[in-house]
Amino acid sequence: MRYLAWFWKNSLGIRWNTAIRIVVGIVQVLLSLLMVWLSKLFIDETIHSGTAEDLVWMTVWLSVTFAASILLRQLYYYLSTHANVKQANQLRLELFSSLFRKELFKDDEFHSGDITSRLSKDIDVVTNATTEYLPQIIITMVQLTGAFLLLRFFDKRLAWSLLLLTPFMAIFIRFVSKRLRKMTHEIRYEESRIQMQVQEGMEYNALIRSMNSEQWIIDRLDYTQKSLIGKVLSRTQFSILTRTMLAFTFGFGYLFAFIWGGLQLRNGVITFGVMTSFLQLVGQIQSPLLQLLGIMSSLINSTASIDRLNKINTSLQCSFDNSYNPLCNIEKSVGVIFHDVCFKYENGHRNILTHFSYEFKPGSKTAILGETGVGKTTLFRLMLHFIQPTSGSIMLSNQLHLSDKTRPYFSYVPQGNTLMSGTIRFNLLIAKKDATDDELRKVLYAACADFVFDLPKSMDTELGERGKGLSEGQAQRIAIARGLLHPCSILLLDEISSSLDMETEAELSHRLFTTYPQKTMIMITHRQIVADQCDNVVVVK
Repeated sequence: MRYLAWFWKNSLGIRWNTAIRIVVGIVQVLLSLLMVWLSKLFIDETIHSGTAEDLVWMTVWLSVTFAASILLRQLYYYLSTHANVKQANQLRLELFSSLFRKELFKDDEFHSGDITSRLSKDIDVVTNATTEYLPQIIITMVQLTGAFLLLRFFDKRLAWSLLLLTPFMAIFIRFVSKRLRKMTHEIRYEESRIQMQVQEGMEYNALIRSMNSEQWIIDRLDYTQKSLIGKVLSRTQFSILTRTMLAFTFGFGYLFAFIWGGLQLRNGVITFGVMTSFLQLVGQIQSPLLQLLGIMSSLINSTASIDRLNKINTSLQCSFDNSYNPLCNIEKSVGVIFHDVCFKYENGHRNILTHFSYEFKPGSKTAILGETGVGKTTLFRLMLHFIQPTSGSIMLSNQLHLSDKTRPYFSYVPQGNTLMSGTIRFNLLIAKKDATDDELRKVLYAACADFVFDLPKSMDTELGERGKGLSEGQAQRIAIARGLLHPCSILLLDEISSSLDMETEAELSHRLFTTYPQKTMIMITHRQIVADQCDNVVVVK
């Protein structure tokens, strides 16, 4: 019932489509049963005693029924494809949106490769279950019921004897479902591991090659893939065994119907037309039963994917409110006040900050120095309200306590290359969607990134992954320009000059302080030349 509730909830945008497909499928079933009845009449009546006109009309009816079945099958396929794509997009968009609402820097964070695997493979599996298997169950049950009733009209004993196979199938599915779900969980886990290793291999390609570890990494992936093959084959062998047992059972059922019909025909109890209908109807009972077995196996596999999506969805839920409703102009100069702040990461073994107090005054330029790991970046995370103090308080100088709604007061430029694939213009507009060309030129100049105007396509130059096509220093300066473009009153800069030479670094600081004298700037740095140009220096120990 829990899984059915999940299916119902996540079919919200495709329910009408599903309803139409069920109707189309039921009409197809009725046409197939009509074809059985028409076949019986054609053999027993039209051929033996019918006139030429009767023969023509029967041929027309058979042709129309056959053609209608083909056309409805194509309509069903079209609607099914539309529902599948729409459902997959809807689920993927919902989970992707959740990524921007999750709590950061928690111990239960998923690997990005694992999330990618779940947003592709698992979504495909559950989408097929929602759009294909569930409607097909209803259609198949109608087909079984119709075929059984028509067969019962011809021969009650044969119909009831074949129906006895149904409880056997239900017990059998119950027996195999738990094991299949466990096997599918293991396979999905291995697929996620492969995705993680491939992603990290591409991301750290240069590092791996510089250490001559290519073959070691390749062998590691090969080992994981062999583990996946073993688990897939184990599940396949189990499925083959169960399908073989059922195939024998239903095969003997068909053989029984064939022999029974032959004996009835020999004794003159039935006609050749009824015998033909027997064989068609037995096929219409056995085939749906086997199809139901396949559907149930697929549904069992999909429950493992639902569990994986639920797990990631639960992890991404948080109480953060990203709506923005500031009480004053965010570009007005304000500062940040820390009062007796202590902080320790979840399951951390020590306090990162202990009774930290400091006031970053409005419009001031402050350098934060300190050894690696003492909590400099943690200060930025606290200001952005990605994490909250264990004790103490943090507020803006306009008396607003920090929350998700105060985040627009800040603009953050993290350490390293943070550019995305796309044009330089696209990377800048992430900070301000409606920025004019004049605004873009201003921030590029202030960030010493005016080299962009010398490129053949200027701001429309296409960049690869992580700013491929630019040097590290160039990518860093464009990232700074992006941070400057974001409307804010407080600029947080984390080692922004680590890839710059001393001359460019000095020019960058000069342009930043001259162009934006009203902005409060707080910068983490290890460079003394940067600290010397600031109003204040905070040393974190």
